[in-house]
Amino acid sequence: MKKVIAVIFCLFAFYGLSFAKEVKIGVVLPMSGPLGGYGQATYKGIELMNKLSPKLKNGDTVKIVLLDNKSGKIETANAMQRLVSQDKVSAVIGAVTSSNTLAITGIADKNKVPLIAPTATNVLITKGRKYVSRICFTDSFQGTVGANFAYKTLKARKVVVITDIKNDYSIGISKVFKHAFKKLGGKILAVEQISQGDTDFRAILSHVKNLKPDLIYIPFYSSEAALIALQSKQLGIKAKFLGSDGMASEPVFFTSGKDAVNGFYSTDLYSNSSPKTTKLSKVFAKAYKKAYHKGVHPFAAMSADAYNFIVHAMNACKDPSNSICVNKNIRAIKNFKGVSGVISLDSHGNAVRSAVINIVKNGKDKYLTTVNP
Repeated sequence: MKKVIAVIFCLFAFYGLSFAKEVKIGVVLPMSGPLGGYGQATYKGIELMNKLSPKLKNGDTVKIVLLDNKSGKIETANAMQRLVSQDKVSAVIGAVTSSNTLAITGIADKNKVPLIAPTATNVLITKGRKYVSRICFTDSFQGTVGANFAYKTLKARKVVVITDIKNDYSIGISKVFKHAFKKLGGKILAVEQISQGDTDFRAILSHVKNLKPDLIYIPFYSSEAALIALQSKQLGIKAKFLGSDGMASEPVFFTSGKDAVNGFYSTDLYSNSSPKTTKLSKVFAKAYKKAYHKGVHPFAAMSADAYNFIVHAMNACKDPSNSICVNKNIRAIKNFKGVSGVISLDSHGNAVRSAVINIVKNGKDKYLTTVNP
């Protein structure tokens, strides 16, 4: 009898293994190039979440297929095309920045493979797209949050906006901030332009100093923001500074900016020092600390939730590799208690979620408050 039971057990085990399969999630990130730091931070979230949740409820294994876009639009498009055509992934996470993500939204729709953008905030990302969703808020929300904070909390009435004209993200959020701030009754003294990769901002900042603004709005990435902080201090500019989620996302902002960045404010997607309001946020923060010996990077939190959204959607499908079914269930997600907070998707695939506001103190981001939609 024992032999019969053993045989039956082995047969069940065999058939269970034979029916379990592998489902693929594609990932397109800048693992090298000028945006490499952002991509590496983003991948940490996906990699760790995959270790914490490597299988679906039916026993299928989730495999991550990572491709490096080398920080470029063409490489991003090529990687996306390979993932859907050759690797036959059921969903894709990518590609950090708005400019690169915009290069692949059409490919996602054409091939009916869901694309989830963890941190691409430009309003055009999901516009008219049935297979593109995002975990982050949009520039329209973040720009309005920034304007409200500047006017109502910081009591700024005169503002200079500095925009990176090579960056779709910076252009979009600057436009929203200007509109919202003027609507509140504030005055935009000037809009100055820089280009990603610039290193000397003294001429622009000297002009800004003469305008005597209450606040300078800088919605762009860490390297340029750090240099502006240093050169502003050298010039004796006393205005407050407010940035967006790209400003303090990389260590270079703190290491290069040094004490010049103290007192800078930013709107952000996530704060490592904010209260952990969901069970998953607590579990992930503990696992991240153990794995990487530091607090959760905002981009890692967002990409972990992108992974969670896909796994959640796959679990609701009879065939988890069916990208059409996966997309349908992604778009249906409401009140998901994720790593970065509670998230719902609207009918356009945009996340309805909160923003946080941080201030830099002693060379570190410190949580100030949460702004709900």
